[in-house]
Amino acid sequence: MSRNPYFAARQPRPAVPSETSVHERDPAQLPAGLTIDVGSPAPFSGPGAVPDPGRFTFALVSDRTGGAQPGVFERGIAAVNALAPDFAVQLGDLVEGYTRDGSVLDAEWDEIDAMLAPLRVPMFHVAGNHDVANEVMRERWLRRYGAFHYHFRFRDVLFLVLNTQDPEREMPPDDEARLRARLAAAGGDEELTRQAYEEAFDWNGVPAAAGLSEGQLGYAEEVLRAHADVRWTFVLMHMPLWQGEGHPAYHRIRAALGERPHTMFAGHVHNYQATERDGNRYIRLGPTGGVWVFAEGAPGNVHHVTLVTMGADGPSVANLALDGIRTADGAPV
Repeated sequence: MSRNPYFAARQPRPAVPSETSVHERDPAQLPAGLTIDVGSPAPFSGPGAVPDPGRFTFALVSDRTGGAQPGVFERGIAAVNALAPDFAVQLGDLVEGYTRDGSVLDAEWDEIDAMLAPLRVPMFHVAGNHDVANEVMRERWLRRYGAFHYHFRFRDVLFLVLNTQDPEREMPPDDEARLRARLAAAGGDEELTRQAYEEAFDWNGVPAAAGLSEGQLGYAEEVLRAHADVRWTFVLMHMPLWQGEGHPAYHRIRAALGERPHTMFAGHVHNYQATERDGNRYIRLGPTGGVWVFAEGAPGNVHHVTLVTMGADGPSVANLALDGIRTADGAPV
């Protein structure tokens, strides 16, 4: 596949000559519509503004569950409201799930509906393993959100949402019983809960429970063919399929992406990690409430939300730790 023609044709941002003094800047370099009551020289620094009608922002919120820490996810929602992006995406694991008891699931989803009620922007949803692990949970998801994999396009940017629980793969009964016993013995203790999860899974390897059906892979390939003209592609999923040697489904998606510029985002591991392959970023978010699965103090252990600004030069990614975000009155979110 040839490189995206949008980027082949786009001219690079003109460099500001090193000998240019701050005091020689021309007010005409400022953003269109900005007027200032002085002539040249003008009181600003930095390069001139580049007109960018395609600029927009979106926020990412990650795992709430897998040992939900009280109040953290709600702070994440408050942070999204404070950042005021055009929209947000939640990357899965909203409920604890892993049950076939419909009354338990309804209570958990009612709790989520209440947590999401303060949202001031649209939030798209990605299915996580705690959300969809059996047919009963599948029905609850479809009742609320209608689809597991889908795509949308905004200002010539493609968003491809994948379902890594297709089909659902339940844990082997002995493994599930062992994990449940460990979690019950932990009694809500954060460190014991973390140890139980850390020992149960190979978090840095290929997610063994991940799956994408042939139908979903065919859908993704067709979407990418139909939207070859976009300026950027974001691929959003719950389990990071690219880890290690890569899941077979990852290799199918990566081949379909070809040379187009893209960024992949996932959650699941409750630990932040960013890698780069062929000039494209693959980012595994930390949690927004879920318990750590690596020991306290491990790199990437941070409860956060992510703000992505899509501009003429591609995306700019800013990760904002919840402990550092304050509202206009100075209070923590």
